[in-house]
Amino acid sequence: MKCLLLAVLVSVFPLAAATVLVHGTVPLDSLTQTQLRNIFTLRQTLWPDGTPVRVIVMPDSSAAHQRFCREQLRLFPYQLNNIWDKHSFSGTGRRPQQVETSSEMLELLRTVPGAIGYAEQSSTDSAIKEVRID
Repeated sequence: MKCLLLAVLVSVFPLAAATVLVHGTVPLDSLTQTQLRNIFTLRQTLWPDGTPVRVIVMPDSSAAHQRFCREQLRLFPYQLNNIWDKHSFSGTGRRPQQVETSSEMLELLRTVPGAIGYAEQSSTDSAIKEVRID
């Protein structure tokens, strides 16, 4: 009976999609799906004002990272890793900085200019902006 109740609750209240967050000085409020994917696949390396993009991610084993890859980027984590490896080994880019916890993610988003990452909840910190994905 408990399993049935849990299944009903999960289907009625699906897990929230990851919220895309950026450092407060990043000069935009929204991104297209294509722009977001270009940023996380290291194709877009500068913000419109010329500030370098600093991608921050959770480990592949993180449920938040798996959900973000699947729902926002339409990729599996291993596909994203392959793309990062290609950039890293060819010398055209560096792998994103990885953090272990959402609090570490929020701390880097707060302190690193040009940072972009994600969290399963919004941030009320004025140094971090939530970005709408169109």
